[in-house]
Amino acid sequence: MLQGIFLGLMGLSLVTGWARGQTDQVVSAMLAGAREGVETAFAAAGGFAFFCGLIEILRQAGAVRGLARRSAPFLQRLMGPSLPQDALEPITVNLTGNLLGLGNAATPAGIEAARRMARGDTATPALCLFLVINSSSVQLLPTTVVALRAAAGSSSPGAVVLPTLLATAVSTAVGILSCKLWEKLS
Repeated sequence: MLQGIFLGLMGLSLVTGWARGQTDQVVSAMLAGAREGVETAFAAAGGFAFFCGLIEILRQAGAVRGLARRSAPFLQRLMGPSLPQDALEPITVNLTGNLLGLGNAATPAGIEAARRMARGDTATPALCLFLVINSSSVQLLPTTVVALRAAAGSSSPGAVVLPTLLATAVSTAVGILSCKLWEKLS
């Protein structure tokens, strides 16, 4: 669907540029935008690779398993009795990745956690709450956004840390409260 929207916007831009006699400018702008997109992706890839590697090293060293054990009482109390024990480690990896602002790095662990929490084709209350927490994801350090701002030449790429932390903390709290309220009402 997004491909169709993107293709439609490009086509509309070309037709509009052609109608106004500015086809060369539209094509130049499209190519410049593509070049900037590739440059930004490569600039952000280093930080992304570093944190993905760090999470994998922590996993292999057993730190993730230890963190999962320590966070188990909190997660079980938060998510309720339908939380399976074998989902704790992928949940921990997912939440850690999200706390560090690495949503893409956290996605595989989130998918694994969701598979372990689902009962067939039915979403458990724990799975619903996990998806809400994962979607709102409190970010202590929004590394992806900071890296993109730095790549774009921002004079203060870290200026988004506090506003991001506040916004994601509020959205996560509202999400958790909404889930708990919905669970009690149904």
